[in-house]
Amino acid sequence: MLFNSFEFLAFLPIALLGAKFLSGKARRIWLVILSYIFYGWATPWHCLLLVASTVLDFNIGRRMHATSDSVRRRRLLVASLCGNLGLLAAFKYSGMAAVAMNDLLAALGAGYEMAIPAILLPVGISFYTFQTLSYTIDVYRGNMKAEESFSTFALYVAFFPQLVAGPIERATHLLPQLKEKRRVSSQDQLSGWCRILWGLVKKVVFADWLAFYVDQIFALEGFGGPWAFLLAMNAFAFQIYLDFSAYSDIAIGLARLLGVNLRENFQWPYMSRSISDFWRRWHISLSTWLRDYLYIPLGGSRGGKAKTLRNFFIVMFLGGLWHGAAYTYILWGLWIGLALALHVLLKPFLSRGPLGAIPDPVMRVSGILLTYTIMLGAWVFFRAADLDQALAGFRVLGSDWGTVTFGPDPETSLRAGIALGVAVLAHILRGSGLAHPKIAHASAFRLSLFFGGSIILIALFHAPEGSRFLYFQF
Repeated sequence: MLFNSFEFLAFLPIALLGAKFLSGKARRIWLVILSYIFYGWATPWHCLLLVASTVLDFNIGRRMHATSDSVRRRRLLVASLCGNLGLLAAFKYSGMAAVAMNDLLAALGAGYEMAIPAILLPVGISFYTFQTLSYTIDVYRGNMKAEESFSTFALYVAFFPQLVAGPIERATHLLPQLKEKRRVSSQDQLSGWCRILWGLVKKVVFADWLAFYVDQIFALEGFGGPWAFLLAMNAFAFQIYLDFSAYSDIAIGLARLLGVNLRENFQWPYMSRSISDFWRRWHISLSTWLRDYLYIPLGGSRGGKAKTLRNFFIVMFLGGLWHGAAYTYILWGLWIGLALALHVLLKPFLSRGPLGAIPDPVMRVSGILLTYTIMLGAWVFFRAADLDQALAGFRVLGSDWGTVTFGPDPETSLRAGIALGVAVLAHILRGSGLAHPKIAHASAFRLSLFFGGSIILIALFHAPEGSRFLYFQF
């Protein structure tokens, strides 16, 4: 079920009413049932995978907590890892594995080709897999006690506001909030509805219009020329940010209406001064998950620069693979991994010599522009249908810039340009702190203006074709 659908408009009041009048275990069961309806609306059998993951990790967590035998605890952790990652690999990576094997067989001249399994990827499986894994790992590490209530744990795994595309929550943060009914103040309700409405504006007025243009350009042979491709690169950079952050805004707002505070997932990433800063601001719930459960266990920055760089590449390779079963996603991760490695190597020299005398504002702007340019290149891999299309895009940038054209449809190009310009300006103003509206101090007139203006924007300027949130495919 999509947040930006008529079905959800009917679903939400039912969910909120039940949560308001019920308490304790009945409330948790109610929200679990509604969460399963939300998740299985389009493909009901996907709920079976959610049940399997929930039952597996609930029982493993309790058994792990009940024993002090380090060998048994380790075996239970391995069982959780194998069970969860096994399901993820079967549904998400079996096709890629078959393609890679066929490529290898072709290179060896074997004359044999494996059949590529056509398995429909369950929505959100990467998100809830990492969420349940964080629970068993934290229980194994002794960071928390195992959850004794199955209804509470089931709600932790299936909580509908953030089930499909995050934020990826930690059990130490979310589980305590789900145990008991929490008071929802009028300020919580107001801020929640504001976040939901703002997320919808970002999605249907801006991200979907940018998607409409980007899809048009990437469908053209030659991408319509270098000017059109350059605009499409920038449009996609903001499309994916607006689309994904819009989902997070709506999820955070919905959770707030239910008395739950989810973690923020974005902090104005295109205002980052370095690629390291960008990775701390982009998809924060994933980047911190990879840091805490992969990068640090690998050794982090301990053990010298060589091991640190190795760890960067391992983490970003797996980060790219988490996003999708395709070479382009792996290259996206390795591109960022290379940029992170170069930043670590060059950072000691940036404050020395002539560079050290450059005024900080100039260095800040230069760092922002360089980081954004690096990410533009990374987004080409992320958006391309395959490696050949990504490389073709880079070749287009080296072609003739003499003819200025932005695509076959001037109206769509103009709308995309306007949407992009507004998005860039808003990002700069908010990211630099020049504009920071606060709901708590807003007057009734300003709030009415915000709500009325947002609804008018959605009604009058929504894109002609709505689309699923981009991160539903992961």
